Amino acid sequence: VQMLSLQIVLLSTQLYQPFLSSMQLAEDGRESDNFFMQKWMEYSYWQRQQYRENKKGGVNTKQQFDEHPVHSQQAIEPSSVYNGPLLFLSSCLDWLVYRPSPPKRSITAHYVDLAKSVAKQSCMIVAPDGMYESHSIVSATAPVTSTETPLSVTATMRATLSPSSSSVSTESLLDQEIEQTATAISLGTDDNVEISSKGHQPGDPSGWNIPTTLLLNPVRRIMLLSSSLLLLPVRIVRLAMELFGHSKYRTLLTSSTSMRSRDITDYDKTTLQKLHKYCENNNGWERTNNILWLTDSPIADLGSALFLLLTNNCRAHSSSSRSSNSWRNPYRAELATMNDNRWEKDSMSNDLSEQNPLLPTRTSRVDNDQSQEVLEMSILSINFESLFEAFERIAHTEIGALMLYTMLLSSPIFAASLAARSDLDTLVMPLLRTLYFSSTMTHEHHTSTTSPSTVLSAKNRPFRSQSQLYVILILLLIFSQDQSFGRISFKLLSIPDVKWYKERQIKNISLGSMILLVVLRTITFSLNRLHDSFLLSNCCAVLLNLSPHAINLHEYVAARLVSVTTSCTKRYSAMVAENGNNQEAEGDVSSLLSMHGETCRTLLQLIKHSIRPKCLEKNMHLLYSLLLEQRELIRISNSNLFKHGELESIVALMKRALDIIQKQGSGMSAEDTMDILKRNVSDIKAYSHQEGISRNRTNSDDSLASDASDLGNLTFTYEEEEDPEIFFIPYIWDVVVCSISSATIEWKRDKVNVFPLNEKVDLNVDDVFCDDEIGHVSEKSFRKDHIANTPDVV
Repeated sequence: VQMLSLQIVLLSTQLYQPFLSSMQLAEDGRESDNFFMQKWMEYSYWQRQQYRENKKGGVNTKQQFDEHPVHSQQAIEPSSVYNGPLLFLSSCLDWLVYRPSPPKRSITAHYVDLAKSVAKQSCMIVAPDGMYESHSIVSATAPVTSTETPLSVTATMRATLSPSSSSVSTESLLDQEIEQTATAISLGTDDNVEISSKGHQPGDPSGWNIPTTLLLNPVRRIMLLSSSLLLLPVRIVRLAMELFGHSKYRTLLTSSTSMRSRDITDYDKTTLQKLHKYCENNNGWERTNNILWLTDSPIADLGSALFLLLTNNCRAHSSSSRSSNSWRNPYRAELATMNDNRWEKDSMSNDLSEQNPLLPTRTSRVDNDQSQEVLEMSILSINFESLFEAFERIAHTEIGALMLYTMLLSSPIFAASLAARSDLDTLVMPLLRTLYFSSTMTHEHHTSTTSPSTVLSAKNRPFRSQSQLYVILILLLIFSQDQSFGRISFKLLSIPDVKWYKERQIKNISLGSMILLVVLRTITFSLNRLHDSFLLSNCCAVLLNLSPHAINLHEYVAARLVSVTTSCTKRYSAMVAENGNNQEAEGDVSSLLSMHGETCRTLLQLIKHSIRPKCLEKNMHLLYSLLLEQRELIRISNSNLFKHGELESIVALMKRALDIIQKQGSGMSAEDTMDILKRNVSDIKAYSHQEGISRNRTNSDDSLASDASDLGNLTFTYEEEEDPEIFFIPYIWDVVVCSISSATIEWKRDKVNVFPLNEKVDLNVDDVFCDDEIGHVSEKSFRKDHIANTPDVV
């Protein structure tokens, strides 16, 4: 772990200078200023090339010496040359899959326990799925969902050896072990011994006769755990202060009527104020968006960080021999050859010339000789099933989503294996969970200056980085551009229970309906709070890709779809009226008016496709929801706000269904109305054909899939920018500094230049205990005025 941390620190020369991508350097004919990154890449490239030459039998020792980046005077033996990139990638992927735990009593295990101790006493809400709802505390892996609770070796032996083991319940054993573990952690030792050094109080920490507050109790435990100034985790203390910095907790600390405020001694207050002042004055803590990272395997997280830095840097191709970027990134070249070690080599060497539905077209441009290389030599291999299961556990995190994105775009065979799976719900649901909580405003994010239409700042938003939302939407777009994914997500993949959804208890919902529900929520959040055109465009692209396959919509999803559509059209109508009845220019999504217009047209298109004759019978809940909002939709249709055909067909179908219902009488319940619609669905479908709502078909028995293909080319595909480093390298460093190593590496945050920082605010030390926002800052925009490129959609 310490060696990986050192390697990240060596590469951090890139962190403290304005970022220039390898393509920009190649175009200018300049050498990179990142010495360690450049030498690492050069040496890795040399290792891989010489290893491949040795494998082919063409060994030239003099040529190896001349081309060696270090120019060692020692002769190079063929047996001493090994494929460094291959070994590094193999190790990182093995750590990702197996996630080895740190040795007990090691410094790494010490910090792992510290972070978990702080999180347990943070009063942050834990969702029913076992993970925290707040983005301030992130678990590196999702908890085990097995029905059998795993016992530790100690507890299992204790249950086996005990004479009354048959009468001891599993719950009591777990409770006993948890209590003993908490005591050991609090005392900073694995053994049941007392700490007698100055300032430490022996015994069970729960029985200490000392003041207890929401903030000071975990801080005291942290200091006891450290046991020495050498291991004093100042960064974790600062993270704890930030976690407990919400107004409702500070009110308890400062209110004169609160008993807790009198529990704070002057010494405690002075100590915490000094810690706060030290962190801010020495490394600019408030200028980055830090979180508490709870991990079970620091080596897996650091390995993933290095994996991302090395595979996403130096991706440019240059024809200039003078440029150091004339060679390909050796790590991405190795990933392009990765195979599944469960199968024979011949069976996995698929014809890469075939179109991969999950592989963006521009990948062939970036690595133009990958296909031939895969066919010639495939030596990097891993169990794809184990890798898939690993991504299931980490996809909800920023580092996990970035790893999944990198693997999809750099490994064609892995992308093809994912496209062939029928259980992608286990991979998509963690992404939806993160997207859901990232668009959920709670009382913790509201201040006296926020309103439903206020653009969020760094301290009152429900997510750490807006780039995280970009990556999640990009992954959903990559999945949705495969038509087979759209079909199975609505027809085959069913989620029995969505525990983390709070507005309503949702059971037995299809994956496609769940995607629509969360993306609709993200659209509303973006229109009201973020005003982000790129995020909105990706949401609309995902909806349109799924629209031809939308069947069996969940009752709640159908109601939300119609509700969001009507509210958006009403607001769009009002904004057009305020603009002098002038609509936005076609194709423009830069203004708030154009964002609402694009959203309205997308949602209406989704509804039209969902109620076409082939789908109508399977989306009766959507038709019923449309009837509930008939007045508003008819009013919008009469206003000529949309082009002919965008809304008229929907209104015509509603009127036909309404006529059928009115013939049966009035005052019917919802169940009776649904029964009437189901009994007369054939008449409604026939009316749809007559009115031309669907294309004329020569064969009425055609499948739903062929019917969807007749809707035209609706597929939006993801395509990387010409220079993807401009977006991904700053974001990767942001994740490394603020998440993975936020409590373990002392970064000079105020000196960071590679990604945008929060505005600097001068704070008085007394502000630590005031009722206002601690370090309330306004974040620089993360839109295209500070990030030159964002991933694109075509």
